[in-house]
Amino acid sequence: MSDLVVLGTDTAAGKTTFSLLWMTAFRDHFAYWKPVETGDSDSDLVRRLVPDAVVLPCDARFPEAVAPPLAAKRAGQSIPRAEKLVHHRPGSDRTVLVESFGSPLSPLTESELQIEFVRRLGAPAILVTPSAVGAVGRTLSTLHVLRSEGVDIRSVVLVGPADEYAIEEIKKHGRIAAFGLDPPASWDTAGLVEAASRQRVVLEELRGLVSPDQEHFRPRADDLIARDRRTVWHPYTSQRDPDPPLPVVAARDEFLTHADGRLLIDGISSWWTILHGHRHPRLMRGLREASERIDHVVFAGATHEYAVEVAEGLLKTAPWPNGRVFFSDNGSTAVEVALKMAYQYWCHRGESQRTLFVGFEGGYHGDTFGAMSVGRDPVFFGRFEPLLFRAERVPVLPELLDVFLSKWHHHVAAVIIEPLIQAAGGMRFHSPHVLRDLYAVARRHHVLFIADEVMTAFRTGAFWAHTAAGIAPDFICAAKTLAGGVLPLAATLVAPEVVAAFDTDDRAQTFFHGHSFTGHPLACAVAAENLRVLADGAWREQAKRIRNRWGSAKFDLGELPGVRNARACGTVLALDVGSGGYLADVGRRMRAACLDHGVLLRPLGNVLYALPPLRTSDASLDRIVTAMRAAILAAKG
Repeated sequence: MSDLVVLGTDTAAGKTTFSLLWMTAFRDHFAYWKPVETGDSDSDLVRRLVPDAVVLPCDARFPEAVAPPLAAKRAGQSIPRAEKLVHHRPGSDRTVLVESFGSPLSPLTESELQIEFVRRLGAPAILVTPSAVGAVGRTLSTLHVLRSEGVDIRSVVLVGPADEYAIEEIKKHGRIAAFGLDPPASWDTAGLVEAASRQRVVLEELRGLVSPDQEHFRPRADDLIARDRRTVWHPYTSQRDPDPPLPVVAARDEFLTHADGRLLIDGISSWWTILHGHRHPRLMRGLREASERIDHVVFAGATHEYAVEVAEGLLKTAPWPNGRVFFSDNGSTAVEVALKMAYQYWCHRGESQRTLFVGFEGGYHGDTFGAMSVGRDPVFFGRFEPLLFRAERVPVLPELLDVFLSKWHHHVAAVIIEPLIQAAGGMRFHSPHVLRDLYAVARRHHVLFIADEVMTAFRTGAFWAHTAAGIAPDFICAAKTLAGGVLPLAATLVAPEVVAAFDTDDRAQTFFHGHSFTGHPLACAVAAENLRVLADGAWREQAKRIRNRWGSAKFDLGELPGVRNARACGTVLALDVGSGGYLADVGRRMRAACLDHGVLLRPLGNVLYALPPLRTSDASLDRIVTAMRAAILAAKG
């Protein structure tokens, strides 16, 4: 069962009064924890007035009744950051009632507000407010903040003299359950027992709102799956005997909330899109603020500050100055743009015979026709072979690329590769040295070079994977993590030489390409905030931490029977279990075994891999490794 958080609209809202009544009524089922205390100790008060209550030790306590960061500073101490404070939660075999201090937006540390701790805790919450004049306004204001931060508020409680008008107004305008509770007539154990007993019906109703059992959720999950199967066609999913889809109702950090109440670790960053973690507070705040100003605007002949900021930020990372950024919607379209631009570039230079593109064995660049043509995986795209344009695939070997280009370079528009990691093709890795040599071959034969960074951006520990090779591609394609995984957005970065070929008075040489939602303001707003988060630099240490954990895990898992080629690159851990490729049945067994261990992984056939969000905790990384071990063992059966 999840913990329960007690929040207040402000200091002296009645949080401790509520906690005392709750612990008196349910002391056999709950433990009390106030992580941070200043001034008089509420933990001591609960111990004194509810003698048989389980009171867990606070994490930080200061005698001066001022804001915690100030109290800590004056005491020459510090308060743990929100992430650490969550992990400091004392162990208990009971559900923990977590009482907050002040208001949700009170300072927790020098750089964080308490809301960050509440959000990371991820538990349902009750909002307490005094039933004094202004209860409706302050409650609705606080509810707005909490909901925008993703806090699961189950009910509002007004502490003090009954105010039915305020309760009904909060219910109506806040769309939430609301109740009133009277404080005890006397502040002693007997007074609390009397007050809790007299208001037992209200307390029990509140308990039902915050702690339903698993069976409460099950019909919801079953109904959602049944409705889905009647109406939805899922990607990469057989119509015959598919695995039931996961009914997901919420997400935060590295976790997905199943409709039955379980928390699952998103070990694949939801198809490699979630960069930092689900619903990163700064990204969600950027989305919320932008949505209050704008929705969408045509991007042909119009612009907005968010798109310009993203373009400026991306070009600062490019290996050349004065390029351009072309926005689109997803990874496939980012690649499609690069392919079309590459061919049109040669047409403008009078070399329209350059209709050939070169990709690599194991490469995968998307599902639109151009992207399929340069990927040409027989499993995924074999049915469409008669419809695909001409492209060549060679092994990821510079000498073989050289052999091909030596004969055909006058007909080749561009070479395209996923730098360092060929993802969907089976998590195949190659070294920066190989990438550097491939680029050198293309340059020697005067062929354009496309870096498909749709998956690899940020995942190898660098902003762009290709920088490990010290190369300067003519095109850089970005998509999945560009907006942190919050909204779909793609960009194709174009080198100055290519841009210059389109600088002409001939309007027929315009690049005629675009999408209805190109440069979507809300997606760009999130991407702009994502770039600011990345500029802070903490993500590099997070990537390094994951890389180090995978460095040891690949050796541990690689020793298990049936495992081949255990490997790690940046935040990606991968290994082969048996054989059979993408259609191997072992993939379904491994996925099921991982789900049994509370981890969502989606094997590429016999290739088991993990690619978690950057802010995934060490404990969750360990659980992912445990789940992978279980999957490997399940593959044998």
